[in-house]
Amino acid sequence: MRFLSLFSGIEAASVAWSPLGWTAVAFAEIEPFPCALLAHRFPSVPNLGDVTKITAEQVAALGPIDVVIGGSP
Repeated sequence: MRFLSLFSGIEAASVAWSPLGWTAVAFAEIEPFPCALLAHRFPSVPNLGDVTKITAEQVAALGPIDVVIGGSP
């Protein structure tokens, strides 16, 4: 399963779902500490930043996405 994570925080979902073979295709996070942690732990996964500024083109460039998850503040 390939998922897009919105309001990603420190991305607990990726840690929980990785053993199941689920893969994050992108994150969307703006807070500095979580952004730094995501960049360190998942250097190959893009952070799209502010969810209100994500474009259809950015999403299309990620390829197939099975599910969109999010933990809005």
